[in-house]
Amino acid sequence: MSKKPPVKQAPKKASGNPPKANNPAKRDYHVYFLWAIIIFISIIRFRLVAVPFERDEGEYGYIGNLFLHGVAPYKDAFSMKLPGTSFMYSIFMLIFGHTNTGVHTGLLFMNAATMFLLFTSLKKIINPFVGLATATVYGLMAIGLPFDAFAAHATHFICFYSSLALLFLSQYMNSGKVLKVFLVGLMFGMAFLMKQQAVFLILFGGIFLIVYFITEKKLGIKEMIKPLVIYGAGVFIPYIIVVLITLVTGQFHVFWLWTVQYASTYEAVKKLHDIMLMFNVSFNPAWDAFYPLWMLALGGACLLYFSNYTRIQKIFLVLYILASAGVVSSGFYFRQHYFIAFLPSLGLLTGVFIEFVLSKLQAFKFNSITFGTLAAVVIIVTYVNREYYFKLSPETVCKMAYWGNPFIEAQEISKYIKSNTSDTDKVAVLGSEPEIYFYTNRISATGYLYTYPLVEKQPYNTEMQKQMIDEIGKSKPAFIVFCNISYSWLVQADSPKDIFLWSNDYTHNNYTPVGFADFYTNQGWRFYWGNDIANRTGTPDSFIIIFKRNPEKKA
Repeated sequence: MSKKPPVKQAPKKASGNPPKANNPAKRDYHVYFLWAIIIFISIIRFRLVAVPFERDEGEYGYIGNLFLHGVAPYKDAFSMKLPGTSFMYSIFMLIFGHTNTGVHTGLLFMNAATMFLLFTSLKKIINPFVGLATATVYGLMAIGLPFDAFAAHATHFICFYSSLALLFLSQYMNSGKVLKVFLVGLMFGMAFLMKQQAVFLILFGGIFLIVYFITEKKLGIKEMIKPLVIYGAGVFIPYIIVVLITLVTGQFHVFWLWTVQYASTYEAVKKLHDIMLMFNVSFNPAWDAFYPLWMLALGGACLLYFSNYTRIQKIFLVLYILASAGVVSSGFYFRQHYFIAFLPSLGLLTGVFIEFVLSKLQAFKFNSITFGTLAAVVIIVTYVNREYYFKLSPETVCKMAYWGNPFIEAQEISKYIKSNTSDTDKVAVLGSEPEIYFYTNRISATGYLYTYPLVEKQPYNTEMQKQMIDEIGKSKPAFIVFCNISYSWLVQADSPKDIFLWSNDYTHNNYTPVGFADFYTNQGWRFYWGNDIANRTGTPDSFIIIFKRNPEKKA
């Protein structure tokens, strides 16, 4: 039998609609919202990059400039702080210029990076919405006036490196690669190098890993040892590098004296009344400026236990929040900028509250509702802070934050000194105003950038006063700036007064006053230069004297 030829089928008519692509890429509106808030916050920061340096910034800037000139840590500038933040300042200055504006521009980019890292890490550890809420709240508050957050404080750098640590932690939880554990420790170690209070975050990392190994990975004690040792190695490497540098450069004894021996005498606030006073002074303005966020975060803290997060997610949230609170409360001083380290936790709790409430309203599945709620929070907070965010000048912001301190005036004093000295001349500041060294770009005649240690109740105060006196006497600085400002000394009862007796005689015999800056509580600062000094009237509440060295007498 012959086979029948196959029947040809007519081709199917093409439909009017084009064929659908397989697995179309889904738009992530969380990322769009994130970039919008990053740009918004960066615009606000850009407006404030010219705010003058305060004391801590002056210290970091001056030491960072020494680093750029090849000076070893602790050689020509003493500090109880580790050199991490000063190193970051040197990077900012290298890229953006040796100015307060340059450093604050670096902070702008680092702040944007921190927001991005918070979102990227927490969207994996918790979920995208909580990550977005955390980044948003952090951005809004980490520029806040109550925290002096326009300034490049060390707590900003702690947040940056701890956010990197969280990113590597999220990657480890996803991949299980031991290298990620090392990077988690390394980033927390870098955070410690920025400011010692970050030790609480190091403890968080270690404790969370142990809990994670036990509850999620089901590891025994022997199996946990290797990753924990690797984590610890990462933590210690940055500190070990600093120790080795100080050993090689011969500055280890100075490093140890200031960061360990003297730092260990830095007493915490002990009385409950004083602790509450310190807390209220810093917290009350923060509440007034951001009360909607504080209320949402409080609600998140109350509802966390009832949320639908996994056990390990809840453990993460609790441990991280406690660690952040530890950074803020270190020493129970509760200084304004300490609160910056707690802002990511505040954002986490805010996200928890919004997500919980919307899920109970059966509306959380609608992206428009979630993004709309978060946008409403941004609008409310922006409205409350609209004057600061959009209208106040950098000079006005500085006066509001630091009334009575000569941070704007330091620029004029420094300009005068710089124009009347050479690059090789040295300058001495009797007071804690290291921003003058930064602005003048002149070498300090003494390693004491702060005079607080000299008048504190601590066992090294007399020795420190003698050393500062000897250094200034040998250097014979071209200018001495004497700051009769309470904030610049914080003299305590029964502290030695040798430095004041000596400075009065030394400046009287070797220097001539060429300028005065007088401060009146109700009027602000006023300058008197040269012949105008004779016109000074009244008794100022504080004052600064600019002394110029007399010409050497010929034998």
